[in-house]
Amino acid sequence: MTRYAFMLPGLLLPLALLACKKDEKTSETGRKLESTPAELRGTWQSGCMGTTTLNMASSQREYVFNAIGDFDRLERYYSDPNCQNLAATYKVVGTVEVKGPNPEKTDLNMINFTVNEAYMTVKSDATLEQLNAMKFCGRSDWHVNEDVHVTNAECEGSKVQKGGVQFDSFKIRDGQLFMGQKLMFLGKDDASERPAELDMRAPYIRK
Repeated sequence: MTRYAFMLPGLLLPLALLACKKDEKTSETGRKLESTPAELRGTWQSGCMGTTTLNMASSQREYVFNAIGDFDRLERYYSDPNCQNLAATYKVVGTVEVKGPNPEKTDLNMINFTVNEAYMTVKSDATLEQLNAMKFCGRSDWHVNEDVHVTNAECEGSKVQKGGVQFDSFKIRDGQLFMGQKLMFLGKDDASERPAELDMRAPYIRK
């Protein structure tokens, strides 16, 4: 026996139909998303690595993929070389689509990240002074532990656009996730620049 949801007279619909509508998800560009492959779902974290971004000494990266096409991408910046003294974080959230083998290199898979929001958080007084002095992302009112939305803001020559698509490649090998060679902060927003090589310096381990 089919159960029906409460609606206006003459407009009864099966509950199963309503559930399907509710579970449908689209990207910021309006494209209907498919489920994230099971092998990619979960939290993946890199080890500590050197960086020059924001004049920092080291960084650590993290991806979170859920089953219905959402992602979080986080980079933590540290003032010391051992990822101990957290100075700032940069996070992008949005939706993700796996597109199949990369035609430039068929052993890699294509993946597209559609941006919803991007924001930075200052974690130390020294970094606070630095970002305010340089008017980073056009701001001189940064505060410690305050999430600042930088979507669509010009930040040192780069801009993360709401609804923009960042194109990448990936491969899972021996339980480790490898992403394409690129600068994490910038990403690739042109399909012709999709990485055809993996960044072997930064393997991600599932947490």
